[in-house]
Amino acid sequence: MTHSRPEQRPRTVAEGFVALPPFFHKEIHMLHIKRAILVVISGVLLGAGLTAGAGAGDAAPQQLPRWSNLFTDDFGTFGDHAGCHGALRVGLTGVPHKRGVVRATFTSLGFTGNGAGWRRDPNCRMRVGVAFTGSGGYAVYKLFPASFGRKPGQRVVHDVRTGSGLVVLSAATYQLKSRLPVPQSYGINYYVIVP
Repeated sequence: MTHSRPEQRPRTVAEGFVALPPFFHKEIHMLHIKRAILVVISGVLLGAGLTAGAGAGDAAPQQLPRWSNLFTDDFGTFGDHAGCHGALRVGLTGVPHKRGVVRATFTSLGFTGNGAGWRRDPNCRMRVGVAFTGSGGYAVYKLFPASFGRKPGQRVVHDVRTGSGLVVLSAATYQLKSRLPVPQSYGINYYVIVP
């Protein structure tokens, strides 16, 4: 004599969704625990990043906490004559006693050019600048003229009022003589936490 089991059918929508096997409940529970641990760790790291360097007497300005699309602070660009080209390093620091202001520093890693035009005038000119969206404005461009020569270490420094909080900031170079901000480099995009 054979015993037949009653046929199990999935529940209908009116009765509720199909029941998950018991081992899925344990997996879902573990995912919730892992997510909670990740949120706590992220909060601790973010808090540590915001308070790092808060002590008085630091010799060098503390770089602002940020995340970059290129995972570097360097980018290549070109200039206005003789095929001049080179690389710039971007630094973003807070300004002491000024909330919502970012000090953008563009440091040359050295420029070069081609031919007699470069030998006559070994300066590569462009506009450097930042475009940002944050509490201080939406899609705001701040551009500044710059000239870099062969020697690495030349700097252009400007303070930009972005507003406090999370800021999406792009640092790049632009054509020198254009009325509109026409890019000359890909630049770097950042998510920056501004005090």
